[in-house]
Amino acid sequence: MLFAGIVLLAAAAGYLALCAMAKPGHILPNTTVNGKQIGGMGLKEAKELLEEDIRLRTQDAVLAVSAEGKEYQIAVGGCLAFDTDGLPEEELLQEQEGFFSRGYGWLNAYFKGFRLEVAPRVDDWEGLRKEIKASGLLGVDTSVQTSYQVEDGKLAFTLGKAGHTVDAKRLEEEIASAIKSWDFQSVIVCPMALHNIDPVDLDQIYGTLYQEPVNAMLDPDNGYQIKASSLGLRFEQEAAQKALDEAEEGGKIEIELIRTEPEITTQKLEEALFRDQLATFTTKVTGTANRRSNVKLAAERCNGAILQKGDVFSFNDAVGEQTAETGFQKANATQGEKVIQAYGGGICQVSTTMFVAALYAGLNIPERWCHTYVSSYVEPGMDAAVAWGELDLKIASNMDYPVKLEVSCVGDDLTVTVLGTKLGESPIEIETEVLESTEDSLRVRTYRKIYSEGESHVAIERIAESEYINPSMRVD
Repeated sequence: MLFAGIVLLAAAAGYLALCAMAKPGHILPNTTVNGKQIGGMGLKEAKELLEEDIRLRTQDAVLAVSAEGKEYQIAVGGCLAFDTDGLPEEELLQEQEGFFSRGYGWLNAYFKGFRLEVAPRVDDWEGLRKEIKASGLLGVDTSVQTSYQVEDGKLAFTLGKAGHTVDAKRLEEEIASAIKSWDFQSVIVCPMALHNIDPVDLDQIYGTLYQEPVNAMLDPDNGYQIKASSLGLRFEQEAAQKALDEAEEGGKIEIELIRTEPEITTQKLEEALFRDQLATFTTKVTGTANRRSNVKLAAERCNGAILQKGDVFSFNDAVGEQTAETGFQKANATQGEKVIQAYGGGICQVSTTMFVAALYAGLNIPERWCHTYVSSYVEPGMDAAVAWGELDLKIASNMDYPVKLEVSCVGDDLTVTVLGTKLGESPIEIETEVLESTEDSLRVRTYRKIYSEGESHVAIERIAESEYINPSMRVD
């Protein structure tokens, strides 16, 4: 009896010692997670061990996915994490029960053990999507989209066929499920989704194919050689849409392409270029030899100017600054109310003659100035003064065909001829109206009358107003 009591007392003392020996904050003995023994470790130490283990085991993890008879490899290792915060701490730690129960828990864990498997999880979804894209899976698409090409003067469509493409969302779910199950060996069958034929964007196709007809023109960058015309190109969108709507998958349809000739074809320009004289005007050159030299030089620099529709001729740009270095002589010129000797004196006769010829040719005049005094070589209101850096004569072409300004000074005759292409007879008259006339001043308005429709219709343009001093004085 005494012996039994001693044994019982010893057992109780041993048990109490075992209860006292259990370490609070440490994991029960014989505990493994994912095959790693963590018994007796502190919780922090165990978590670090498990995180490093899962990193090493998954860093090179690759999942195989099959789609349309081909396997694709997706590197998922860099997208995973191990959730150590999800461990059942209360079950793993030795202080899970009261003091007198700890011994039992310790013994139970020691002899029976505690085993747990915790799988990794997808932590970087964006990274996973990049890996899926990098694998080439997202390019799997059995649908065939509608295509088109231009052949034999027609727009030919080959209608597409519906098919299947990767269902990216469901694929992500399948991958997450495999990872959660620690299944990196099985080949995932890629989920697919129906992919219908995309609607044909006829507006986009029309914008790509459409071409405006382009008139033949002269190329100023190639010595004014003729640059060939080109046909316009279009198709009837409404008819094309109807044909597409009625076509079957995989079928073919053809749409007629409509080609439009430009108004001025290469042949027309070749035949009509500068064939007609639109206007000509001549003034008599007088004065000193220096003045005549200046007139002749300015005429040479303006001669041959070509204007296409929208082009603007600048007298100052053509002639340049008048200096001794540029070849001009000193001759009479006006400066305010004074008559002085200046380089280039007399060149206003060239600008004036060009102005009048341009008016009779029907060209536009964006800029023109009058002289201080009435010119000796034209009537009031018909002159055009120029001064380098201040006053310019500009002539603009509104003609469909190119025009050429021929300027020549032969003997006493300064002649400007405008060559172009007449598309009909439109006689032009230039008239001036005296608005005010005194001994000290003269004010004149210049008009242009353009007749059409057998001279039954006339368009009247007010060209300019001119004001002169001392109108009895005429200056070269």
